[in-house]
Amino acid sequence: MLRTSNYSLVLSLQFLLLIYDLFVNSFSELLRMAPVIQLVLFIIQDIAILFNIIIIFLMFFNTFVFQAGLVNLLFHKFKGTIVLSAAYLVLSIAFHIWVMNLRWKNSTCFVWTDGLQALFVFQRLGKGQAPSWTPTDTHRPQPQSKQWAGPICFPCTLPRLGLSLLGNGSSTFP
Repeated sequence: MLRTSNYSLVLSLQFLLLIYDLFVNSFSELLRMAPVIQLVLFIIQDIAILFNIIIIFLMFFNTFVFQAGLVNLLFHKFKGTIVLSAAYLVLSIAFHIWVMNLRWKNSTCFVWTDGLQALFVFQRLGKGQAPSWTPTDTHRPQPQSKQWAGPICFPCTLPRLGLSLLGNGSSTFP
């Protein structure tokens, strides 16, 4: 089970990977004169993104919700994070391959096609949500005693619609 001291180490590792990702995204264009260095930075960046996704799933496996067999509920709640992280990884790999193919032979010339610019924008937009996971009510430290700790509550995020919104003029809730 993941203890509080180990969790801070995992969170620090995720922040370190995120900072490296931000650094490579910000400054990789400055290294276009040295394509081998840029290639190594891109490979390390893709591996860091993959490690971040692996860490997300390892954090899922350490929750009581997952251990209680409510995997579907857990994946439904974090579906956006999972899909966005996978999409960001795929877009990053595609962008890196395209950039290296265009600039490998002639690194002194600044090559930027319309398709590469579109992929660049989509890859940066895919980073809209960081591929990290923060603790919520689904991740609690394991109780040391064998007493019942109470139910795990999931707040309802669906708004209650009043009948007045349906057009009959009443202001009561269903």
